Amino acid sequence: MAAMTLKSLHSYLKLLENAAELKRKMPAHSSQRTMKEGLDEIGRLVSIDKAAFKDPQNIAALVGAQRFVMIWREPSISDHVARVFDSTKVLLTVLIDPGHFGNATSAQTGPTYGSAHHQPGPVSETPPDNLIPLLSRNTGLTCRLFRALFEHMLGFASQGDTQQGAAMLVAELAGSREHSRSFLSTALFILGAELDRDHLMSFMIEQELFGIPIFEHMLQKRDYCDAFYAFRRLERAFIGPPVEEELRLRNRMDRFNAQFGGKSCDVKIFEADEQDKARVDAHFAAADLLDALTLTPWCLSLNNALSAASSNSIRSVKTIARHFERFADGEETKQQANQEIADHLLGFARQFSADSKPV
Repeated sequence: MAAMTLKSLHSYLKLLENAAELKRKMPAHSSQRTMKEGLDEIGRLVSIDKAAFKDPQNIAALVGAQRFVMIWREPSISDHVARVFDSTKVLLTVLIDPGHFGNATSAQTGPTYGSAHHQPGPVSETPPDNLIPLLSRNTGLTCRLFRALFEHMLGFASQGDTQQGAAMLVAELAGSREHSRSFLSTALFILGAELDRDHLMSFMIEQELFGIPIFEHMLQKRDYCDAFYAFRRLERAFIGPPVEEELRLRNRMDRFNAQFGGKSCDVKIFEADEQDKARVDAHFAAADLLDALTLTPWCLSLNNALSAASSNSIRSVKTIARHFERFADGEETKQQANQEIADHLLGFARQFSADSKPV
C-alpha cells in the first residue's frame, strides 16, 4: 500500500483553495445539528467510539474549555458557538472525505490510491482519495484539526454571518484566498507533522505556506475580543481570592511552557494584590488565545521565543490581556483592541521566526 508523503498530502489539501470544487462537495441543503449529533457524526466519520466525545477533555480539545459547560453530563454551548461548530463540522467532513455528501465527482484529477495511511511502504506523490485512514481512531489528531479550523472560523465569522447556515459560511470563508491559504497552511502543519516532521517546515516554506504573508492572513482583521475575551467574561460571575487566581494562571502557564520545552518562571503575573474580574478574565482569555495559536505555524515562533526566555509567554499574555482589559473598561473600542492584539502577534511572529542575525 502506498504511503502518503508531504507532497501528496499538499496536493490533496489544495482542495481548500478551490472554492468552486469545495462548494460542490458540500451538502446542497443542511439543517443545523445539535452539538451532540455533530460529535456523533465526527466519531462515525473517523471510527472513533461515541463515548470518546462524551469526555469533557475531548470536547475541550475541540472547542476550548471556556466555551462550554457540562450539564447533566451533556455539553451545553451558546447559539453562536453551535453554529460555528456545525459549520466547522461540514468543512472537516468535506476535508476528510470529499465524497461524503455524494456531490459531484472527486476533487482530484488523475489516478488515486486507496489509503492515506503513512506506515512504511512504497511512497506515492498521487493525492489520496480521502484522509480517513490517516485520522481513523486517532482522537487527538482529529481534535487538533477540528479545533484549528474551528478557531479560524470563530475568529472571522461575525454573529450575523453564522445566521446564514453552515454551508454558506464555509463557502464564504473558503472562497477567500486569504482564508483558504490560512486553512491550507494550518491543515498541512498539523497533518504533515504526522508524516514527516523533520522536513515539514522546509516543504512549507518551499510551497510559500510559512512566512509573513501567511501570518498576516491568520492574524489580521480577526475578532479576538468576541472569540476569546467574551467567553471568559461570561464564564464566571465571581472570581476567587487574588492569591488563588494568581496560582491558577501561573500553573496554567507553567504547563503551557512545558509543552514547548520552556521552564516555569517566577514573574508575577498580576501587578496588584487586588484584581478585579475584568483583569482576571482578560489574562485567562489571553492564555486561551496563545493556546489556540499553538495549533498553527505561529507556534514555531513560540518555540523560538521560549528557547530565548521562558518569560516570553507570560510577557505576551500580559500584553494581550492589557488590551482585553482596556476594551472591557471602554478605553479601547473592539476594533482598536483587535488591531493592537493582531499587531502584537504579528510582531511576535516576525521577531521569533526570523533567522538570528549577527550584531
